[in-house]
Amino acid sequence: MKIKYTSIYAYLIYIIVFLNLGFFNLIMPFEYTGMLLAAVISIITFFIYIFQPVKYKLPGKWYQIYLMLIFCIYIYHFFNLKKTNISSMTLLSAFNNNEGIFLLLLVFPIYEILKGNDKEKFLKNLAILGYLALMIRLIVWGMYNFINIDIAPYMIRGLDWNRMVLGRSFIRVSGTFLDIYTFIYSINAFFKSIYSHHYKISAFIGILFIFLYSVLISQYRMVSLALLSVLILVILKETYNSQRRLLNVLLFIMLIILIMIIGHGIIMNFINSFSLNASTGSSTSTRLNGLPFIEEEWKNSSIWNGFGFSNDNMTYMNMTYWLSDYGFLANLFQFGIIGFLICLVPFIYGIYFSIVSFFKEKNIYVLGFTVYLLITSTTFNPMRNQYISILPFYIAFMLFYKERNKI
Repeated sequence: MKIKYTSIYAYLIYIIVFLNLGFFNLIMPFEYTGMLLAAVISIITFFIYIFQPVKYKLPGKWYQIYLMLIFCIYIYHFFNLKKTNISSMTLLSAFNNNEGIFLLLLVFPIYEILKGNDKEKFLKNLAILGYLALMIRLIVWGMYNFINIDIAPYMIRGLDWNRMVLGRSFIRVSGTFLDIYTFIYSINAFFKSIYSHHYKISAFIGILFIFLYSVLISQYRMVSLALLSVLILVILKETYNSQRRLLNVLLFIMLIILIMIIGHGIIMNFINSFSLNASTGSSTSTRLNGLPFIEEEWKNSSIWNGFGFSNDNMTYMNMTYWLSDYGFLANLFQFGIIGFLICLVPFIYGIYFSIVSFFKEKNIYVLGFTVYLLITSTTFNPMRNQYISILPFYIAFMLFYKERNKI
């Protein structure tokens, strides 16, 4: 039996996703090791793709140009590390903190899978991995907060990483990079079930589970806001494009009412947490206080090329500021105006694609990814190791639907 290239790609990508979903953190600190292995496997997968005799051609040239420029930016800063280093970072540390860039090579094999016959199976298996990772984290969170048993200390960032929910302080357990994919997959499955007259309750439960996980367990405000925004826009899009508009509108209203009933107190805490005067808004205040210092470091280095790779934590006047807290803006400080504009390319194209296809294309993946990444990038840098794993899927979906719809 001849093994298909797409099958090889799929299994290798499952391994990469598994490594970066943090399953091994149940028994050991595996974040850096997992990303290193994922980077190596990504390079191997790319070389297998290179030697594949017959393959689909990616539409346009923008991704290849973007990929080449991104690698040029990173190589430049690796070689320029000693000259622009503001935090005495070693070359090895710089590599360990940025090796996730090699995952962008996965766009090519993912595109092959999306064009092949095993696309639906691949998408389903990714969603299963995403749900499995969240279920394990839910168990870890529940056991720690309710019966005080810590079965996975490497999944819990620290005892001070907590927030108040409904008058009680809970230790938080973060979600995964795959949450947005799993969320969109569930929304897509739900609407497909409506159109086929076979209502899929499991998909609806999945949507609610991921949203409530972000609100109650990880308690990432921007993630909750992003998921809700994705859901609203997708429902509006599907309502416009569907002949069953009245049903979709009713479902939309019911869902919003359900969220408001379940999470009234939570939503109010979420809104109040942005207040600079509130104790829960301290993270927002810290970000704003540290911005002038980091901006000055950038200007003193080079506004065009940035201050290059640096440690995430930066100390100024006995205060520690985390570069990762500034989201996508961190790329401006590190890579300068030139690098920042290059990093923006997929998101600019995603905005364009989402607008052009909003009233034409029924697919919701590109729209969902774009809205989610734009909102969460205010606090999460999608170019960092922890979050970059979702980018190859985002770009591959854009390329796939661009070719299919000739946009």
